[in-house]
Amino acid sequence: MSTNPAMPACEALAADPARYIFKQLLTGLKEADLYEEKSCRVNRIGGYLAALLECDVITVEQSQALRNETHTFVWGQEA
Repeated sequence: MSTNPAMPACEALAADPARYIFKQLLTGLKEADLYEEKSCRVNRIGGYLAALLECDVITVEQSQALRNETHTFVWGQEA
């Protein structure tokens, strides 16, 4: 597992007041203790990012960067 690396792209998106749901999801991920809870939360974030992408709120590149950060947070760099 990871040692909780920085997530600058996630933090930037969470700082946007219009993305308050993402901020809640990200906070939940950071506060999760159990692996199962982290895995569930990262999957929810993935779904939320897919919705943002489909609505053209974020780009494909942004989506990939955000997903990479959350996956690294949960599973580490090797995943």
